[in-house]
Amino acid sequence: MLKDFFRRYRISILLAGSVLLASVAVSVSLYAFSARAGEPEEDKNIRLVETRAVEYTPYTVTVRVQGFIESSRSLTLSAAVSGQVTDTYKDLKSGTEALEGTLLVHLDDEMTGNSLALARSGLISSTAQLLAVFKSEENGIYSRWNSYLKSLNTTSSAVPELPEIASEREKLLVSTYGVLEAYYRVRELEDTLERYRIYAPFSGHISGDGVKQFSYVSTGQTLLTLTDSRNLEISLPLTREEILLLGELQPAVAITPAGTEEDMILPGSVERRDAVMDRGSQTIDLHIAFENPDLNPLFLPGNYAEVEIYGKTLDRALILPRSLLNADRTINAFDSGRLKKYPVQIVGSDGDSIILAPTLPEGTSIITTRIQKPFEGMEVKVEAVEQ
Repeated sequence: MLKDFFRRYRISILLAGSVLLASVAVSVSLYAFSARAGEPEEDKNIRLVETRAVEYTPYTVTVRVQGFIESSRSLTLSAAVSGQVTDTYKDLKSGTEALEGTLLVHLDDEMTGNSLALARSGLISSTAQLLAVFKSEENGIYSRWNSYLKSLNTTSSAVPELPEIASEREKLLVSTYGVLEAYYRVRELEDTLERYRIYAPFSGHISGDGVKQFSYVSTGQTLLTLTDSRNLEISLPLTREEILLLGELQPAVAITPAGTEEDMILPGSVERRDAVMDRGSQTIDLHIAFENPDLNPLFLPGNYAEVEIYGKTLDRALILPRSLLNADRTINAFDSGRLKKYPVQIVGSDGDSIILAPTLPEGTSIITTRIQKPFEGMEVKVEAVEQ
């Protein structure tokens, strides 16, 4: 009989049990809610934070920037005249080092040399004819031009300057006898003759395709590029604030190679800075000069380097992580259980840290816990520090 009863009313019994369990669950939830409602009001929605007291300390400003190393002097040399190459310095092969004053290229200058000798002979002839006119002149004119004639020859390296012309008559006679024309013709050919020889204007290394002896070069043809690999520069983009922090004094500079663990440092100095700010980046280029006398490969032109510039020392400064700065340029502080925002004055940055001027009251409790949406008057509670 009992089995038949359960079989007949099984669904009703299951429904009744489910209703009973749901009632028990609702009762437990209501009890828990009433227990939370009984908690003190001040313990709800209070953000636990950590704080740090403001303490100002001296700080030496250090600006860290990266940039590419460049040569302070690099010059591309081209042929000023055309002609056959009679001599070159080691065929001007890339990588060749040339000292200042080294003859790099010598072109065939025989025809120009002959023209110069002929022009010098013409100057001597014109001056001799002029001197015959000055024989009866007074005021030392004859003596001056006679001395000038004696200084002329057809093989001198440079024609001497003309004597000072003291009167309009003297100027007229000098021009009439062709002395001026002959003199400037000699000067022109002397300048042309110098163009057949190209000397190294400074010490450096040669790069280019090379030029061999007996080859022919044309006017304007590029012969080589001379690069000074010992005297170097780095151009660094700095903000206005960083420029001001460096001060007017000559700051110390340390250059290290980037992307390597080699512990190498070369000293540098601030050479100059641009006077126009880049519109896009809002930065000003500062140019750092340094030397690489041993031609260390880590500091050759084209390398990437890290530069540390040590500026002026601030007597009182506060260093904080950049993440603690709000979008409205304020810092969160703890004030009697409430969040208070203090406006700050940023005087610079150092990596992920910001440098603040001493505008906050000494001893202010700065909230070092990052808060996503802080607002003035937010309830906060200092998190207890475990001993």
